[in-house]
Amino acid sequence: MKGKIITAVKITVTALLFLYIFRKVDFHQFGVTLRNARMNVLVLSFLVLWIGHYMCIIRWRMLMRPLMPALSLTNLFGIYCIGLFFNLTFPTVVGGDVVKMYYAGKPSKSYAQSFAATFLDRDVGMLAMMIIACIGILVHPVAIPGVPVSLIVWGAFAAFVFGNIAIFTPFWHRHLTALLHRLHLSRTAARVDSISSAFQIMGRHRLVLLVSLLISLLNQLLVISVTWIMALGLHINLSLLYYLVLVPVITLIQMIPISLNGMGLREYAFMSLFSALGVRSESCIALGLISSIVLILSSFPGGIVYIFFKNRTDIQQMTAMETEF
Repeated sequence: MKGKIITAVKITVTALLFLYIFRKVDFHQFGVTLRNARMNVLVLSFLVLWIGHYMCIIRWRMLMRPLMPALSLTNLFGIYCIGLFFNLTFPTVVGGDVVKMYYAGKPSKSYAQSFAATFLDRDVGMLAMMIIACIGILVHPVAIPGVPVSLIVWGAFAAFVFGNIAIFTPFWHRHLTALLHRLHLSRTAARVDSISSAFQIMGRHRLVLLVSLLISLLNQLLVISVTWIMALGLHINLSLLYYLVLVPVITLIQMIPISLNGMGLREYAFMSLFSALGVRSESCIALGLISSIVLILSSFPGGIVYIFFKNRTDIQQMTAMETEF
């Protein structure tokens, strides 16, 4: 019941955001913008996005191998697609990362190790995104009236570093887990312990960590280039440096868990940030919408794969894990 209420609230917030975004749009100009879009360029962005997806699968398996029996790339490809489907399309309380963790750990019953590998996969991806954003803003500071872009980027990076120090540094880790126990969050403390233990193991595989970071940097550059290619398809001509800074900011905004799969928030972020750079509102919204559509289309194969994976017991166990995490 609680999950249904949360989903209903997110759907409502998403609808209100879209109403706010479109209330002052010139729909004629919006239609012209979409009609003039270069479809071949948009298709290219979709293909580049899938290259990035496959790189994520390779990185995930690399981080998994020192911790647990790793599945084949073919199996992980299917599981990754299901995770995309849950993250981007399927309106459920169960997140895509929990789906990936569950199915990857199910054959060997290594759920804690699978959780740690999935967390580290996300963590190294986030680190790469932060590095690119910080370098971008140092090389080409972005000034947008009313939007403290530098503060958002550096603040997010500082919070990310602080969170990792709290989890992975033994001294702070002990204090964090002790605090969680005092707050009667023993299960959360146990999960933090499993992540920290996994990191200690990964510390003995520094080459794996280095290669996974390099893959993450290349992957993030690909993800940013997808947005840049989409913008070119919509005849938006801005320096690539703007995308290096703004796309990570948009990613951070759409991660705020108040809308359905980030929809509405993503479009609002595109409109707020790119319109401040002189781009027409209709083009900004079109870019945000096409970005969402491309992401959703990329998740559809996961829905087909999920038909062959799903059963009632899996859903119940994944829901229980989601609640626990």
